[in-house]
Amino acid sequence: MFTFTFECDNQAQLAALHQAAHFLAEMHRLAQAAPASQVLQAVEGHALDAGRHFLRDSLQSAAQQRIDREEKKGAPRDAARAPAPADARAGTAAN
Repeated sequence: MFTFTFECDNQAQLAALHQAAHFLAEMHRLAQAAPASQVLQAVEGHALDAGRHFLRDSLQSAAQQRIDREEKKGAPRDAARAPAPADARAGTAAN
């Protein structure tokens, strides 16, 4: 078994590392347990479901840390604005 050391700046980073480690461990467990004809389906399903949760939690945590930092500095609480949607056809070649 291999080990590594990582210094976290805060509890959120530590939680994200633990979540990532569990995600990878489950991915490998599923790959070993699935029948040969279903390995890709099993790990893809896990990547899509658990990976989506991991990304959502990580993004939420990073954004919340920024909000907390700004509020601590005394910044006013403003509503978050989503960026304007990009043209769906942008970057595609005209026919």
